[in-house]
Amino acid sequence: MKQAVNECFKKAMDSYGIQGKQLAELVGVSPQHISEFRTGKKWVSQELFESLLEAMDAISPGSRAYFCALLAGHSVSVRSNTNLIEAIENSNDDDIEAILSAIGRKWKRTQECEKLARLCQNGRIVR
Repeated sequence: MKQAVNECFKKAMDSYGIQGKQLAELVGVSPQHISEFRTGKKWVSQELFESLLEAMDAISPGSRAYFCALLAGHSVSVRSNTNLIEAIENSNDDDIEAILSAIGRKWKRTQECEKLARLCQNGRIVR
């Protein structure tokens, strides 16, 4: 069964643990605007929608693909935290090192996105 765009967007955000406030900061809109879009009370422009998807994927890689799969009506699932924890507990030292490196890269990207968002809000970056 296909879902409405806003429902798929909401489900992707929820499934990937993306906070509306964080997403709003990255794209330069109010958290209320994000909330109203998620609930179907307001629509967004194509440009803003594209920015939202890019920011969502920057915060949590894979979330945009998940959204698109939901929108297309495909049956998809997100790995649960339980499976992730179990995989980490069963990992050897080399796997743990690779996991920590991936976490470090993700954290660095998140910090860079937050810094860029602050610069954009302060008017220091012009597109």
